[in-house]
Amino acid sequence: MNNLVMFDYDGVLVDSLAVFTSVFIASCRQNGYHGIDSQERLLRLFDGNLFEGMAGLGLDHQAIGRILNTFQADIGGHLDKVKLFDGMAEAITGISRRNTIVIITSNVSHIVRQVFWEKGIDSFDAVMGAEKEKSKTRKIKQAMTRYRKRPAYYIGDTLGDIIEGRKAGALTVAVTWGWHDKEKLKNAQPDFLVSSAEELTELFTNHEKGATDGSQ
Repeated sequence: MNNLVMFDYDGVLVDSLAVFTSVFIASCRQNGYHGIDSQERLLRLFDGNLFEGMAGLGLDHQAIGRILNTFQADIGGHLDKVKLFDGMAEAITGISRRNTIVIITSNVSHIVRQVFWEKGIDSFDAVMGAEKEKSKTRKIKQAMTRYRKRPAYYIGDTLGDIIEGRKAGALTVAVTWGWHDKEKLKNAQPDFLVSSAEELTELFTNHEKGATDGSQ
């Protein structure tokens, strides 16, 4: 095995923004919170850590937990609307041949596993969801501790992903097909910027320690 390659889930592997938005807003409303009422407002929370952003809106730990529990209970009924991005099944399979893959997400672990099972994807070692730990930085560090002495990469699609990956000490890879656009991602100064599943595969399969920096 060459590298530890950690993937975000929503916006990197699966096209789930519409589903995530509708279920998340509904979960907030069911628990008496109406401050997140549009996709635009939800996406702002991903400028950093989702749950820290919710706390910044005045939601306490208990309220955030109730919203997450409702989301976890409801999202499973919408998985038929979640689609893998073009080329991502092949990318994750190809990358896994010489690297260890871990999924680190603000979604729920069993939902990720269910989607992958339905898509026939089993090329990953672990899924670390929000029910285990809400900080991606801490989850990335935990994975890096488990898989010591390997170059570690975190692949994300939001400003918050890149910030948390860098805080954890991982090399960061921003993908341009997800929830935040290319210009916003550039502001986070990721180590690599890729625009297709094929570019992502090449980053880990054609070079021992990466490819040409995408900012060039």
